[in-house]
Amino acid sequence: MWYPIEKRLKTRVLNWLASHPLGNRRAPPDTVDTDRIDRILIIRQHDQFGDFLLTTPAIHALRARFPAARLSLVVRAYLYPVALNNPDVDEVLLFHESGFRWRPRDIRTFIDLMRDPVDLAVVFNTVSHSLSSDLIAWLSGAPVVMGPETPTFDHLDHNPFYTINVPVRPEPRHQIQRNLDVVRYVGADTDDLSYRYAMTEEERAVGRAVIDGLAGDPGKPRGPEPEGPGTAGPVVAVHFGTGDARKRYPVEQLARVCDELAARRSARILLIPAPGEEGLLRALRDAVSAPLHGAPPLSLREVAGVIRAADLLVCNDTGVLHLAAAVKTPTLSFHATSDPAHWKPPGRRHRAFYAASQRIGEIPPDRVCREIIAMLDDPGSGETGEIIRV
Repeated sequence: MWYPIEKRLKTRVLNWLASHPLGNRRAPPDTVDTDRIDRILIIRQHDQFGDFLLTTPAIHALRARFPAARLSLVVRAYLYPVALNNPDVDEVLLFHESGFRWRPRDIRTFIDLMRDPVDLAVVFNTVSHSLSSDLIAWLSGAPVVMGPETPTFDHLDHNPFYTINVPVRPEPRHQIQRNLDVVRYVGADTDDLSYRYAMTEEERAVGRAVIDGLAGDPGKPRGPEPEGPGTAGPVVAVHFGTGDARKRYPVEQLARVCDELAARRSARILLIPAPGEEGLLRALRDAVSAPLHGAPPLSLREVAGVIRAADLLVCNDTGVLHLAAAVKTPTLSFHATSDPAHWKPPGRRHRAFYAASQRIGEIPPDRVCREIIAMLDDPGSGETGEIIRV
């Protein structure tokens, strides 16, 4: 009942803003004095953490374009772990969606933000639109507020909170390029499309310790330990990471991949569960013959340390895919509802199977296994290109 009322109220207010002089502050790029930009407010406090990581090359481009400026980044609490220690920003500010989660320190931080002058606010509304992001930019008092012209509000042809509605190219593009398009408007660009993520030595040590412990009992061995010349096989991390069955590679087919990897390469299979995946993990354990290892409960940043210490991550189209790319671990991912040409991490070290029919079960397990083995032999080559379409 409340949602339709709220939507109608927002639409009326926004229509008023769009027609009001304050709602038509769009500024051509030649009116922006980039030499006088000393503080930049970057807002990416909604969408998933994979979407945030896809923004980090654009943040890096802003740092390169304005090396002396102070860059402040606004994120929500669930994005804070992947934004922490970002080498291109000077501070990370938390924005809580729920008013009950605001602490006095958080309130003081935002009050100080409003007091300090901001010269440029950049809103990365590139995947979905966030009104709260627009309001943060507007309340900062920045004379230049910049964001993509789409997506925007219902029934409006431009965003009334922006002074610059950056044109969005109509053809499909990789999400990294869409984020870069926003900052290119002020001359910020980069050829480095890698994600920006900084780990601590403690986090690296946690990851190495988990991997080193895989020689022990995996919990449910159903066959003899692989025989070999004495060195352990490669570690292949496996992560489900999605509650959407359309995006999830079938457990039975994934089990066949795990068994074949264990048989052909003596691979150690490490399961990295997400909350709520207990049923999927039980189903996978019941379906495989090879030993499976399970990672202990870990924080998100500790999970990044484990993935960094693994040889390869196999996963669905989820945020952990981008986390693995951020820590330089090769990935093989499964896609059905979104084209990996626009969403997967860039580079040949990151391969993707794409079921263009949107039936993810059509990806054949034997083909998956051959690709993984080729990547383990040489992460930069593989049997095919970056995307295998089936």
